[in-house]
Amino acid sequence: MPQKETGQHRAAYFVINSEFKFSSMQKFTFTILILAFLSSLPLSAQFGISARIQNNTNKTWNELYNSVADTSQDLMTRGYEFGINYWFRLKNVRIEFLPEITYATASSDQLFSRLEAMSHERQSYNFNFNMQLYPLDFYGDCDCPTFSKDGNIVSKGFYWLLSPGISRHTLTTQFRPQSSKNTTEATMTSIRIGIGAGVDVGVTNLITMSPFLMYSLNFSNNWSEQLDAYSIDEPADPDNSSSINQWHFGVRLVFRPDYKTGF
Repeated sequence: MPQKETGQHRAAYFVINSEFKFSSMQKFTFTILILAFLSSLPLSAQFGISARIQNNTNKTWNELYNSVADTSQDLMTRGYEFGINYWFRLKNVRIEFLPEITYATASSDQLFSRLEAMSHERQSYNFNFNMQLYPLDFYGDCDCPTFSKDGNIVSKGFYWLLSPGISRHTLTTQFRPQSSKNTTEATMTSIRIGIGAGVDVGVTNLITMSPFLMYSLNFSNNWSEQLDAYSIDEPADPDNSSSINQWHFGVRLVFRPDYKTGF
């Protein structure tokens, strides 16, 4: 006679994890955006690619989940973001600009009850207007790429980072196994601003590697569909608004194909 499955068995079997996933449509859309961005750049442009890990906090959404679930967990804490950027700078001072488009994702699986599991996923498209200010070399030579300069890495390469932008989020909630509760999906647009620091490390005259650390806020993200997913009829906040607070640890690779002098 088969043994009856208990909630503890399900909890042991259901491994809570975070991973990044790309659907075919998302891959196609992001590829088209990258190709369109690259095709608009002059051949002499300096451009870069970036990847980062995110640690996310969604305070209001976490509290709502924990008020109705059998377990106490945070939603979508680990995320990943990938992007491509252009580069230009002011003529006489070292303030540099890196407008960037990125794709980000975060997901998590929770044990909602003894009988049901739940998955949450956030997909985001972002435009970031990154500004880098080099305080230790503010009036440095502007005639060559920052990563080809001689000198101390800290004095030449350290910068403060300011990153205002705009984000378009899609959040999906799904019960597993499928039940009478429907999968819910929501979209929202929010302003994002980040502040951080980094350092340019020269690899060659043509390539620089730039690790950075940043803290950002996404303001006023309304996720009323979360209330429907949890069957909350009389919420205190019908909009269910939450900021998304993020720590970013990332690396940017910048390329300068027009800089032809030796390594």
